Amino acid sequence: MIRMKGLNFFAQIGPELYIFAFVVLIVASALVYYFRQRIIDALGITAAKKTILEQEIEQRLVQIRQLARQQMFKDAAVLMWQTMTLASEGFLGVGRAPNESARQLGVKLMNRGDLDPSAINAIIIAFEKARYGQTPLTNQEFKDGLSGLHQFLQMATSLGEIPLAE
Repeated sequence: MIRMKGLNFFAQIGPELYIFAFVVLIVASALVYYFRQRIIDALGITAAKKTILEQEIEQRLVQIRQLARQQMFKDAAVLMWQTMTLASEGFLGVGRAPNESARQLGVKLMNRGDLDPSAINAIIIAFEKARYGQTPLTNQEFKDGLSGLHQFLQMATSLGEIPLAE
């Protein structure tokens, strides 16, 4: 007859060891739950969920690049400006008043002190020249504005606290 030594081992373990193992499991679970974001970041797992605002901005950036490939810098610069105002309101809570000019909103953003004024200014210059200028926007002016937009978006998203979409 075959003896089952494994079952005999578990029969010898006292209830104290079970309680200890249960407590260790609870503490470990609590630590993993508390540090879950740091663990996810350390493992390099990106969050699959994006806010509606982030999705809208990504779509606009794609449209801006498409317009630029078609040499439609005026339309692309206007869309850059609209993207900046959307991000400004969504991430930073700084909206544009109906009677406020592009330059006035830019000054309001620059006065915050935590944003790069040159990035904001590059977007405003591209927008104003595209919208009101007598000469067409050059490729370099567009690139400067787009670079400013990318810098602005990076700063705004790092400063803004947006809950993830459920």
